[in-house]
Amino acid sequence: MARSQSLRHRLLEEVFRIRAVDVHSHVPAAEPFARSLRELLGYHYYTELAHSAGMSRQVIAPDEPDERMIPALLEAMAAIDNTVQYGWLVELAGELFGFQGGRLTHRNWQPLAEAVREGAARPGRAREIMDLSRIEKVFLTNAFDEDLGAIDTGLFVPCLRADALVFQMNDPAVRGALEQVSGVAVGDGKGLRGALGAVVEHFRQSGARSAAISLPPRFRAFPVAEAEFERAVQGMLRGAGPGPDEGAVLQSGILFALAGFCRDCSLPFQIMYGALRDAYAHGVPQGTDLPQAGDTLRGLLPLLNAFPEVTFCLSVLSESQAQELGSYGWILQNVVLSGHWWYANVPSYIARDLAARLQSVPKTKLIGYYSDMYKLEFGLAKFNMYRRVLAQVLAGDYVEAGLGTEQDAVQVARLLLRENALRIFTF
Repeated sequence: MARSQSLRHRLLEEVFRIRAVDVHSHVPAAEPFARSLRELLGYHYYTELAHSAGMSRQVIAPDEPDERMIPALLEAMAAIDNTVQYGWLVELAGELFGFQGGRLTHRNWQPLAEAVREGAARPGRAREIMDLSRIEKVFLTNAFDEDLGAIDTGLFVPCLRADALVFQMNDPAVRGALEQVSGVAVGDGKGLRGALGAVVEHFRQSGARSAAISLPPRFRAFPVAEAEFERAVQGMLRGAGPGPDEGAVLQSGILFALAGFCRDCSLPFQIMYGALRDAYAHGVPQGTDLPQAGDTLRGLLPLLNAFPEVTFCLSVLSESQAQELGSYGWILQNVVLSGHWWYANVPSYIARDLAARLQSVPKTKLIGYYSDMYKLEFGLAKFNMYRRVLAQVLAGDYVEAGLGTEQDAVQVARLLLRENALRIFTF
């Protein structure tokens, strides 16, 4: 036992030296760090967990002043101080703001709030947080019509979020924005493809290194003939809205077109699969989505088979998909296993899935972790959590399992945290 703990400790020291690349976040480029304690506590993990434990949604109403909202939310959060998400808050508060308490309460929150405000006022705060977090680059999630010119590409990497293009093309406002940003009229299927291609090329020229999309459970991708796509586009343009079949044709046709442009621009395509959106009608904002167990990735196979030149970085939510995802990485050359997404982002789940991946998938096809964060501060706590699990799994399920030496394990850690991302996304 002592020898195992010593090995884990040595590996942990090495893992913490690695500067990571975070390939998926929701950090807004204009306001990447928190300017108030309310912004940290408003992270959906805290509001949804507190609401789940009985807190009224009124507590976090936008018009509630901090003096009422923060103490009430912290009182409700006493029920969640057993969770790893609460641990993130305490860790980042200590490392980034000098907070000394083990719990944040109505008695001690005000000094932390002041420290957050003071930190936000310091020049170079984004880089400071990333340096303390040992994170070198953070990928953003950018709408197709977002202004990319102001992004600090020394810190951040643009990424085309394609959800609106695939699922909201029926909305005239979305089509109008697409025409404006692309300079191409969407009057038929050829025009729509041309506009999509112009957007992807614009992102590539602006420093983007990938496209990304979240697909719902049971989404089925299939190749679409030109005539079928044209009929679906014309139905969309008539304004009546396509029927179920035409809607599926339009969505798959757009998705296949985007994958083709990713191939032409040498951009990987990140796919997060399986979130059932707005499943809980009574949830707080961003606290309404759930995973769907028992679903399968087979609906993606036509897409994966059609574009062998495109690297697809796949993430899933449920345990029932975890082995299937591992098998895809095992067999499909163009599939990379990426991160531990959302509901799987808990140490016990990460340890299980990480051990299986290390024992069955080429080490060059694993992107160890991404933060999915909304503010930079959470990168510190989330990546620290992953680093601890990574050292533990490498010690027990890799070195002690006889799969490699301690030096080999350190190199694997570098691949998962940094080098695979740099190679896959061509930095």
